Amino acid sequence: ECALFALEHADVFAAQATTLRAERSRMIVNLRSMPGITVWNSDANMVLIRLEAQAGSANPALDRAQPMFEHLKARGILVKNVSKMHPLLAQCLRITVGTAEENTQLLAAFQEFL
Repeated sequence: ECALFALEHADVFAAQATTLRAERSRMIVNLRSMPGITVWNSDANMVLIRLEAQAGSANPALDRAQPMFEHLKARGILVKNVSKMHPLLAQCLRITVGTAEENTQLLAAFQEFL
């Protein structure tokens, strides 16, 4: 039944995939233009970013991922703080690509924080 449903609605899924790819590209381009953020390429519905230490910070190891996570959460934007999952993910957040409106809100909240 699931396979039949998918086949019968392939055009809808294709349109959703096109929209997701466009929004993911928009998010990556905009996040890369912001200071102190490293953004990895993605072929998924998520984007991984690292918040770099602030220039001139007395403590370069200062955790910026958690404050950004809290800032976004306070604005009703949920992302995943993966900083503590593995040393290679230090200061990293995983962001799910949303609708155009959701992504615009996320980008505005990032600008506000930075």
